[in-house]
Amino acid sequence: MQKKATIDAKAFSEGLDQVSKALQKSSYPALSEVSVRVEDGVCILTATDLDTWLIKRIPAQGDDLAFVFTRTREVAKACRLFDGNLVLELEEISSERNKEWRLFMRCGSRAAQFDVMDPEMYPVYPSFEAESSFSVNAAALYARAERVSYAALDPTPNTQPNRTSIQFSGPYVFALDGNQMACDTDPAFLFPRSFTASKGAVSHLKLFGKQDVKIEFGKGRVRITDDTFTLDFRIPSMDLYAVEQAIPQSCAESFAVSPKDFLRELKYLKGFAVKERHPYVRFRAGELVMPVSSGTYRAAVQCVGENRITFAFDLNRMIVALRQFKDAPSVQIKVNSAISPFIIEAEGRSDLALVCPIRLSEKLMAA
Repeated sequence: MQKKATIDAKAFSEGLDQVSKALQKSSYPALSEVSVRVEDGVCILTATDLDTWLIKRIPAQGDDLAFVFTRTREVAKACRLFDGNLVLELEEISSERNKEWRLFMRCGSRAAQFDVMDPEMYPVYPSFEAESSFSVNAAALYARAERVSYAALDPTPNTQPNRTSIQFSGPYVFALDGNQMACDTDPAFLFPRSFTASKGAVSHLKLFGKQDVKIEFGKGRVRITDDTFTLDFRIPSMDLYAVEQAIPQSCAESFAVSPKDFLRELKYLKGFAVKERHPYVRFRAGELVMPVSSGTYRAAVQCVGENRITFAFDLNRMIVALRQFKDAPSVQIKVNSAISPFIIEAEGRSDLALVCPIRLSEKLMAA
């Protein structure tokens, strides 16, 4: 039995590349591949890891058919070289013991043949009932989330979701891992409903380009769509953090530094801390002191403003926090005490970084 459908080759290739971003290695073969289903004049490409779904809808003509690729990435390479009308011919080969499917892809004088899997092996996209929704520009939202994502830990089985997720609440987009926080604030835009998302799910926002998208909320899930491309993900089970309570509203002292110069000196110190698991640096009035097993190293950065409070920080965390502002000519560092989180922000920007200091040990004080 043969079935045939026709699709625009470029649209199919772009859609396949889009949804393939969700593919991960899996012990269940079908979850490492893309599902293709043509029904009612629409070709639906789907990829999922069961927590996140990427779905692309493309106009099609011909028979209804369905299959699952066995070598999606190889198919994607072939599709990038097709142009014009792409014909999919699905051949079912039945025997007493099992069924096999063979796919022929034809585009002009070019053709490819692949073995494909039974579509019944692929999970069914769960029904989604929207409880509420709002619209937002995908590129703007992605830029805000990407700016703060470094402050969320990479997920592991034992890591709490609130330390690995990006949170969206009120005017804030923020992430925190317990030792640092990055936050972007836009008073002109308030999220009508707070939610969280994994870093992986948020990274797929860039696939929408600069379009406006609809964000829909269902039970335990969020769906983001522009009607042709859909990102659906599970909301991590967690309590939202009251970010406004964590940001100090005043400071004991404030000083400005060049992030470019500060990063240069921190990278100099990092060169001597390769074997250190947690290199700590003491800071006061622009002087940087780092005692490690091989010796004590010093550097300095010019400060504008008062800095009489001595505090210490994790070298690596300070580097990633300053990278948030690497293109700014100057950053302001606001300090309350040696044991209170300090704030890094830049004039004219909506984002900030909050870093927890390290206790000033005898080793740090004596260096």
